[in-house]
Amino acid sequence: MDNTVIVTTPAQLQSIITDAVNAILPKLADFRRKNEPVETDGVNIGDAARFLTEQGVPTTRATLYNHIHKNTIPYKKVGRRIVFSKKALLAWVDSRTVRPEDKRTAATLRIAESANRK
Repeated sequence: MDNTVIVTTPAQLQSIITDAVNAILPKLADFRRKNEPVETDGVNIGDAARFLTEQGVPTTRATLYNHIHKNTIPYKKVGRRIVFSKKALLAWVDSRTVRPEDKRTAATLRIAESANRK
């Protein structure tokens, strides 16, 4: 280590300190962003039932337990707790939604296939 003594004026010392602090601030801000708690969308079974009902899918806790038993709904188990992701629930609802046009198209295809067989 260098034991040289440097003599500065108060203005020069303030400038040196300001430069050093300005150099480290971006690194500290990045460090803080990495360590902030992650926003999760995990909900328990009661909140999941409420969330689905708010989305227009009337659901009870019993219905959710039934779907869990049949393994027809996305969920995770953390120990004994059942946790749902809101994003996964929305995707599940969307995948189960049948558009009226789809039913008509399917019926039309069945009629056409039946006519072709005759």
